[in-house]
Amino acid sequence: MAAPDGRAEYFNAQWFAYTGASYAEAADDGWLRAAHPDDLPRVVGLRSQTLQSGDLFETEFRLRRFDGEYRWFLVRSVAMRSPSGEILRWFGSCTDINAQKRAEELLLFFARAGSVLSESLEPRVLGRNFAKLLVPDFADYCQLFLIDGDEFALLADDYADVAQAAAMHELLARYPITRDDRLIAGVLASGQPRLIEEVLPEMRAQRAQDAEHRALLDRFDARSLICMPLVARGNLIGVFLSGYTRSGRRHSSSDVPVLHEMARRLALALDNARRYQNEHEVAAAFAKAMLPRELPRVEGVRLSRLYIPASTELRVGGDWFDAFALPSGLIGLSIGDVTGHGLDAAIVMGEMRQAIRSAAIESNAPSRVLDHADRVLAMNHPDSIATAGFGIYDPADRSLTYATAGHPPPLVARADGSVYEVLATGLPLGLRSTWTCDSTSISLDDGSLVCFYTDGLTEFDRNAIAGEKSLHAALAAQALAPARDPAAAIYHAVVHDGSHHDDTAILVLQIE
Repeated sequence: MAAPDGRAEYFNAQWFAYTGASYAEAADDGWLRAAHPDDLPRVVGLRSQTLQSGDLFETEFRLRRFDGEYRWFLVRSVAMRSPSGEILRWFGSCTDINAQKRAEELLLFFARAGSVLSESLEPRVLGRNFAKLLVPDFADYCQLFLIDGDEFALLADDYADVAQAAAMHELLARYPITRDDRLIAGVLASGQPRLIEEVLPEMRAQRAQDAEHRALLDRFDARSLICMPLVARGNLIGVFLSGYTRSGRRHSSSDVPVLHEMARRLALALDNARRYQNEHEVAAAFAKAMLPRELPRVEGVRLSRLYIPASTELRVGGDWFDAFALPSGLIGLSIGDVTGHGLDAAIVMGEMRQAIRSAAIESNAPSRVLDHADRVLAMNHPDSIATAGFGIYDPADRSLTYATAGHPPPLVARADGSVYEVLATGLPLGLRSTWTCDSTSISLDDGSLVCFYTDGLTEFDRNAIAGEKSLHAALAAQALAPARDPAAAIYHAVVHDGSHHDDTAILVLQIE
């Protein structure tokens, strides 16, 4: 109960049992010292408004328990008035709603966690985002360790307090946590979480390797922690540590099932990321192996090429370029992009490149070569689609005969800097059985440059229009002032920041 001006005059036994404070400490406005520092400004402001208006005071905030833990309470205060409306005193109540608030926080957390764990396929990014999600709402600090063969390494960590982050980083630099650490080893051996509700001084003494180690442990001042195993598909892939330091909060047995569910989701996401990363590496290596290592040497012509696998997503494996000499002295030039990504796309890519090569030996008509590749794709991979372009260059008269299967048209830059498209139409491979097309022929002047490319070049930042403008400008510049490696120069002129979400293949033919 409180006086009309809000000064507290009476508390029941439950208040003293919960807070551990004396009447003298709680009287008047002293009880506000039990409010969480982050909630106090809001509570004081609302209380001031209520004392002036006489309206019902109702809000939720955290109150410190006698052992330092904060719990959520619904706090209400109502005025008792005289017949004339004068406030005689206030009656207040505090109802523990910590379980309800915790449930609400968990629902929000799991919703955010689902988004975070699906944002990336890079383990380090996943770990960093998860640690930031956990801290500070569910912990003062979080550390994720992954097992990779015999290695046990820190993947990511986060801390609510900057000074303690610095203390831990110094601690890890001088005394790295290994799989032989008593706590870690116990969790790895049992596959079960370990809860330490209160870190006692003797525990630090037992863990410390020497006096300096003990001093660093005391400086970090971990007071409560949980070590949780990360298990995915029956395999133990790591652990994460979640703990509290000086915030006054503590881990309890009620946190174990919550963190266990977090660990389950995190472990599955990390395992998927590592599997995809491995496939990314295999697909990239396979794709590079399937591409030509050398280009044919043609008198009066410079050929250059560039292949860059996707760097930020699992979108590698479907793009190709090729240039090869035909028995007749002509030069075959192909470019293409298989739909889909990963190792399957890389395998289809290799087959399409070889199908075009073999067909070109039998026919000098690019459209027929693409028709043959279409039949091979339909026979071997009926559910796949690929865009492709194929051209035949004749060094004798400097002509290029070209046909397309739904691929971006090659661009020609003249020596004066003007740029134009080699216009041709045709359905993608896998869709050409009902409709074919004719080939297009053009003549190339001295200094002309022809650029065959896949859409990873112009869509590197997901803005195709801007990418095409940049490509036109880069080609004009190359035609006016040729570089030693035109394909690389074009790529770096278009892709400014070096990041790309898809494979990029470039093949350049330049008349000297």
